[in-house]
Amino acid sequence: MLPPATVSEFWAQRLDEDVSASITQTWTDQAIKCYLSSANCAGCTIPKGGYSFTCQMDKVVPVLLKTLGTPPPRQLEKLRPFMPAMKVGA
Repeated sequence: MLPPATVSEFWAQRLDEDVSASITQTWTDQAIKCYLSSANCAGCTIPKGGYSFTCQMDKVVPVLLKTLGTPPPRQLEKLRPFMPAMKVGA
């Protein structure tokens, strides 16, 4: 995981408000995983899942950061067991 300042800088450069409002209202587990990985799609399950949609997390996360701030610590802790390769603590 990148240091918090670097994570913030990464996402600040990707702010794009042209995203559906319905998916930018809350920090979902998938949005938090994308945030923590700095949009590393190689480790994401969405592209590998054969879904009928294209992932928009790279657009959703900057909007969430702007409107809600960083993900809540409780949600970050909840994901820790499922992300062994990452140190959650941003």
